[in-house]
Amino acid sequence: MSPKIFLSHNSKDKPFVRQLAQDLDVQGIGYWLDEAELSVGDSLIERIQEGFDDVNYVAIILSQNSIQSRWVQKEMSVALTLEIMGKPIRVLPLVLEKVEIPTFLIDKVYLDFTSEFTYQDSLTQLVKGVGLVFNKRAFLGRNDATSMSDSQGNALQLGLPFLVPPYHRPHQYIGMPVNQVAQLVNGEPNQIGSIVIENDHAHMHLQAEGNFICYVEVDIKTSAPHYQDKPFDPEPFLGCVSINVAELEKIRSQTHAHTYYDHKRKLKIVVMCVDDGEPISINFSSKYYGM
Repeated sequence: MSPKIFLSHNSKDKPFVRQLAQDLDVQGIGYWLDEAELSVGDSLIERIQEGFDDVNYVAIILSQNSIQSRWVQKEMSVALTLEIMGKPIRVLPLVLEKVEIPTFLIDKVYLDFTSEFTYQDSLTQLVKGVGLVFNKRAFLGRNDATSMSDSQGNALQLGLPFLVPPYHRPHQYIGMPVNQVAQLVNGEPNQIGSIVIENDHAHMHLQAEGNFICYVEVDIKTSAPHYQDKPFDPEPFLGCVSINVAELEKIRSQTHAHTYYDHKRKLKIVVMCVDDGEPISINFSSKYYGM
């Protein structure tokens, strides 16, 4: 289950909390925020209790407003009690303003969100603290990132095909049952559950682990022959399978291979030339994400 954080705060700090919620969402972290979860007529106490049952973490936003709020104090007390009782929940103090840390939180490491200069570092620590890899590119924004339409345009200029289903957005098959994928791609699983399909433009291998697809490799046939000592731009190849590079973090570039993380879907994506004379392939794996 992906991490999810309950955002305990005072309503006067709502602008900061909305921004934090947006940044958490981009990093692939779920959040519980009252205005997003409550509807007219809901019981406030019941819905918040449900919120606590649905999260792994409770972030206490500490400010002059929140430390004087009896409601935030009550949420903090309940969260700490659940943590002490051994429930699968952790309390995370996030300091928005310089305040005296409440007694019950003194022994906890807190994150400093008191200025724009500490925001990114603290957000990075928060993301890592819940077990994910920080996506710096997503945080900095997409203004400098190539859009999918640009990538697809570059693909067409290189003479690469624009792949349609079932080769379109192949990462969608990761984690799906083999039998379901077989129907979607009109392919027959082999003895170990893997599926291989191809057309004039692409060859796709869907590898199974148990009863589920864990790895997908798409070879772009029209890119052959390619050679490992020949540099290439990976973005047009991502574009031809409709992967938006703006949603990815590039973590490594080599002459023959470019590696990305998709933090939202928890995937490792490698665009590479496996061997001299072979086509460029795009590999998707959940097993090796973060490695």
